[in-house]
Amino acid sequence: MYYKAKVREKIEDEKSGKIKKSTVDYTVKAVSVTDVEVYITKEYDGVNFDWELLSVSETKTVKVLGLDPSDV
Repeated sequence: MYYKAKVREKIEDEKSGKIKKSTVDYTVKAVSVTDVEVYITKEYDGVNFDWELLSVSETKTVKVLGLDPSDV
């Protein structure tokens, strides 16, 4: 199954010192929502800014076409 994970990133602007918030989406191939949470946590392991997983929802995606992720 494919899931859509929405993550809010809170990154401090080096020049102004203000916190910039942005929302990014990930499409994750996983067995369950719990697995998605694990994958996202691993993706953000070691970053030097705050982030939070806002939502995870199942998609209707049946297949992802294109380059193999290892090719990117």
